Amino acid sequence: MKKQIKNSIFLLIAVPFLFMGCQKSEVMDDAQKANPNSEGSQTLKSTITYCGTPLNANLVDFEETIIAGTAVIGNDETKLYVSYELTGDWWIQNAVLFAGPADSAGLIHPDGSGQFAPWYWNPPYRHDFFPWDFTQTHTFEVDLSTLDNCFTVVAYIYSKNLVTGEHKYIWGKSVTKVSGYYLEYCKQSCTTPPPPPLGGCETGYAYGESYANCFLNIPGVNSNNWGWSNGQIGAGNYTWPIYAGAGQCNIGNGTLVGYLQVNYAPPTATVTYSMLDGYIMNVTHLYVGTQILPKKKNKFITAPGQFPYKHCNLNGASFDTFTINGLSGSIYVVAHSEVCDDI
Repeated sequence: MKKQIKNSIFLLIAVPFLFMGCQKSEVMDDAQKANPNSEGSQTLKSTITYCGTPLNANLVDFEETIIAGTAVIGNDETKLYVSYELTGDWWIQNAVLFAGPADSAGLIHPDGSGQFAPWYWNPPYRHDFFPWDFTQTHTFEVDLSTLDNCFTVVAYIYSKNLVTGEHKYIWGKSVTKVSGYYLEYCKQSCTTPPPPPLGGCETGYAYGESYANCFLNIPGVNSNNWGWSNGQIGAGNYTWPIYAGAGQCNIGNGTLVGYLQVNYAPPTATVTYSMLDGYIMNVTHLYVGTQILPKKKNKFITAPGQFPYKHCNLNGASFDTFTINGLSGSIYVVAHSEVCDDI
């Protein structure tokens, strides 16, 4: 109860000052229009080639009652990109960004809680959308050379639900902070190290992460083969890493060699193998079905050569695709490949 009262007081105090901040930023918005590459751009950048791994964060209201979209933070060799994308009926009215040292621009973290006082805050990057020009996407671009190696990001939006007319202040929220409505980001290296060699060819399997079931742990399976049956999954799009040489299903001993994409729209599943640079495939074997593994003579089998779908003689392919029809309900996917060094 005390927390709810505290949050309510916070919002009552913060809202008028946030509107004052909107008025003070109109000149800055003109600067954005004059120099959009340094101050902001009006569309989501869909062709960014990020260095390393971008940071993804949910955009939530202060009480965390909704997830209105996502913020993606990443960089290439010269720029930081912070992209907002709202979903459903939520649209952007004002997009605001802070990127820099946590102790600058009046950004305050009292008692280390991670909450800050926005009424003291003058955001350096801002873009306003007129009522007839709302958008669900927006990308800010910042000169990477102006930022330290690691810095704080506040991704903030004043949003409107165009169906209910409701307004919400929403923020990029880190899952590692209980109450902190700010994010921490470090520049990602743009130098790609050479892939570790396999020393020839190795067995590779798609690892479905939270959906992965190691052969060795599946009841009723008597096998010395390692690998994963991934599922059950419903309709949707899934991307899973492919590991080679991960004996006993230990990915720590394996090598990441590619990714498997599964697009399941009943009654059809499209399964695509994609190798990383430095690796190729000679053979792929695939099982897709409603049972956790294929069966032969009423026994589960893990030998990939007995899987129902296979492409042999790929002769060093980097990509391979299967289209499986006649599916329904929840399914499992077992994706095997023979992966080799591309030499």
